[in-house]
Amino acid sequence: MDQGPPGREFGRQNPRLSVFICGFSLAGTRVLWVALLIAVLLSSGCQTPSGSQLFTTSGPGWRVQEGQALWRPRRGFPELGGDIVMASNDSGCCLIQFAKTPLTLLVAQTTRTNWLIEFPGNRMRFGGRHKPTTRFAWLYLRTALDGDSLPAGLKFERKPDGGWRLENSSSGESVEGFLTP
Repeated sequence: MDQGPPGREFGRQNPRLSVFICGFSLAGTRVLWVALLIAVLLSSGCQTPSGSQLFTTSGPGWRVQEGQALWRPRRGFPELGGDIVMASNDSGCCLIQFAKTPLTLLVAQTTRTNWLIEFPGNRMRFGGRHKPTTRFAWLYLRTALDGDSLPAGLKFERKPDGGWRLENSSSGESVEGFLTP
């Protein structure tokens, strides 16, 4: 008998290989179906909660201060002005939010043992245990305002008008502003 395309005998179709798409047989190829199913499941839009908070700021004992700030992310970058909210408690937790209405530019959280800083607009998040990195001056704002010692490379000054300035001398990042008492 004459031979035709693979999977067929000339003049008659092989029933096991009856479904063809773009020249590929799908019937009887379980591996392809399993791979397709896995690809669909992995590309679905489900997402697990990110756990983007170290603590909640509800309950008694929280002190909330609001104000204005100028933030220069790095030396040579322009300053960004916005609103600042700082919530802190006596157990060492602190949350700082810096926003340019209606956008939140950053959220920084510190505890005695952990730290987290998020940049929602860029979908970036950094976190760690123990002392915060000096890469982000925001993580040391409460420490500076409380008058505690800062790591090398960070400099804090109080201004006569009640404002303050925190600067990272190596990166050029600076935060300058004021908070309500």
